[in-house]
Amino acid sequence: MKKEVWRVDWIDSCASNMNWILESDFNGKEIEPIKITTVGVKVFEDDNYVTIAQNYGVNPLQFCSLMTIPKGCVKDQFIISEIFFEDDKV
Repeated sequence: MKKEVWRVDWIDSCASNMNWILESDFNGKEIEPIKITTVGVKVFEDDNYVTIAQNYGVNPLQFCSLMTIPKGCVKDQFIISEIFFEDDKV
């Protein structure tokens, strides 16, 4: 069985450190969105989302550590490698 390993580059939201700040001191640069790279097996994609499994297992087929990313946040995505599983061996 062949699975593709994907890299998804995307922008995540960012929150402040929860400290009070004067409006006059805020310039908008203190809490910029964060550039993220997620790598794993793509297990779902539609027009709105892409879901990457960061851990993937066989016997039985299973995955965990899922990251679902809204398509509006995705800047780039591409295959970085392929992995091959034998049905009875890992």
